[in-house]
Amino acid sequence: MRGLSRLACLSIALQAIALWAMASGPALATLPAEQPYRIASYGRLVTDVFINGQGPFSFLIDTASSRSLIFEHVRARLGLVPSQPEHLIVYGINDVSNAIPVRPDALSIAGEAIHGLTLGVLPDDASAGPDGVLGVDVLARYFVVLDRTAMKLRLLPPGADSAGLFQDWPQAQLTPLPVKNLSIRFWYLKTSFNDHNFTSLLDLGASFTLINWSAAEVLGVHKRDYLAKALPPDDLRDVLGKTSPAVRVDGVTVRLPGKRWDNHPVVASDAPVFSYFNTDDRPAAIVGLSLLGGDSLAIDFAGGRLFIGPEARTGG
Repeated sequence: MRGLSRLACLSIALQAIALWAMASGPALATLPAEQPYRIASYGRLVTDVFINGQGPFSFLIDTASSRSLIFEHVRARLGLVPSQPEHLIVYGINDVSNAIPVRPDALSIAGEAIHGLTLGVLPDDASAGPDGVLGVDVLARYFVVLDRTAMKLRLLPPGADSAGLFQDWPQAQLTPLPVKNLSIRFWYLKTSFNDHNFTSLLDLGASFTLINWSAAEVLGVHKRDYLAKALPPDDLRDVLGKTSPAVRVDGVTVRLPGKRWDNHPVVASDAPVFSYFNTDDRPAAIVGLSLLGGDSLAIDFAGGRLFIGPEARTGG
């Protein structure tokens, strides 16, 4: 076993669990389950989802979307009707949105069927984007593994047994915090930026690393130097704010326990998301795929840990 990589050992363990399940008679659960994921535009992570047996539909994997979503063209194709008269409030990095609620019979990912899940429906936009978003209402039910080398999404049972497979990976504590005193929770990390610790939202739906201006001031980048000089581009104002300057800051050293990224670019902005997540009054950050997208990840939502594994192997 000494010559095997940790991911190879994990693959063997998952196969052994599957064989045991088949040999033990009827199973009540289908875990562990796996399927491919892929890299879409702006480095975002996308995987296939089936709804009511139809699809596949392309869904973004987003740890900072409070609810799983579909867009209007999917609702129309499936013939889904509103499941309640009130709209849903959906929190995400782009905005707080009102969404039409629908409740399909089943949403399936990696063969794992979820019943009774209420999805939000958002209007289609002009771009040929994804069909939906896989939010924390689905992801947090599992121990989620993103194997960057094999490009496989794996869903394991929550709990210590799954976490034990990753004990030799660097790990950081994940702290769940509510949004606007609601029952919705997101997961945060203490992340070091140039040796300053900022509370950072884990957001695998974001393609870049974002800090607010309170954090930028700590790093020596002063908002007063950019007022009226560096407004966000029109196509990013919903994300970065409409009036406050947005500035790229290069050469930042970012650290999580056991991991270090040198010369990492971050964007400083008073993005609306900081207000939504109650972090606009203190230094805060959003850790996105520009930092973590090249690594294998194992997310233990139940145990509050993020395991950061090997970087993807590239080249021949």
